[in-house]
Amino acid sequence: MTSSNLFWGALALGAVTGMRSMLAPTMVSRALAARDDMDNVDEPARTLASRRAQQLLLPMAAAELLGDKMPFAPDRTIVPSMMFRALSGGVTAAALASARREPVWLPALIGASAALIASEIGLKLRKPYQKKALTNAALGLTEDCVALTLGSAGIRQALER
Repeated sequence: MTSSNLFWGALALGAVTGMRSMLAPTMVSRALAARDDMDNVDEPARTLASRRAQQLLLPMAAAELLGDKMPFAPDRTIVPSMMFRALSGGVTAAALASARREPVWLPALIGASAALIASEIGLKLRKPYQKKALTNAALGLTEDCVALTLGSAGIRQALER
């Protein structure tokens, strides 16, 4: 039976993905790679824990963290972005479930749904300040801190038995 800890972790990391699409997969990739119980885990945990995934995800997350504060950053709720965020949130949550050797579909659905909802909320909170560069950047940095804190807590929660 899948535990509620995994569901809360999937929800938290899905929300992080809604704020920063590459941050949650990067954090989970690094967390899984650091574990010593990753032998014989299924996909997608195996892929996210791989060295190659870490090499790809970290620069992508860093670029997103920087690019989000730029005035030319695209709207996070355009259809391609929302599709990618849902996919990213779902895969991230599924990786946590597979690392625990538990069914992946419900956590994936929770992660994808949370990503979509958090994207909408984040946009509504920041959009009024987009034209004020300094305020927008400050809000973006605050959102980064919230995402990092929430992501760390979500990983701890999901991987706890």
